[in-house]
Amino acid sequence: MCAKGFGQSQPTKIDKLVEDAVRYCHKRHPEALDSIFDNLPVNLNKQVVTGIVAAFQKDIDSLSWFCGYMASEINRTEDNQKPHHPITKLSKTLITLGMEPFTDFMPYPGCRIVILNSEKFESLPQEVQAIVQQAFDIRESSPEEAQRVNNALMQELTVTQE
Repeated sequence: MCAKGFGQSQPTKIDKLVEDAVRYCHKRHPEALDSIFDNLPVNLNKQVVTGIVAAFQKDIDSLSWFCGYMASEINRTEDNQKPHHPITKLSKTLITLGMEPFTDFMPYPGCRIVILNSEKFESLPQEVQAIVQQAFDIRESSPEEAQRVNNALMQELTVTQE
């Protein structure tokens, strides 16, 4: 009888999915990530995203690439070869300056980023704020409007299985 793993907790389904997703991010393989995210319910997708963000706390390049993927800037492996990824570059800048993805800012499909923590954004160096304002269409909205947009985007991202 094999005692392999005896007395130690076994990885959960989420742990395995996070491990796979982290590996796919390192390989810059968006199609493989799609195979994970397209087949999970929203609540499990959120857990996988949380696990990916935690795994990349010290890997800003992979985390910013993942933000580009989540914003639909990188949809196919060939997209990795394109020289211009504004969302990925902006994400890297924001992360480097101390903003946390999915807490202080959120990448959304359609090559968008929503600043969730406006106070933290406004505390960034003025030149960074100016670059962001020049490069992107910035719109202020009330918390209610932001929630309405967030709900609409979540509805758009929700896949129903029949």
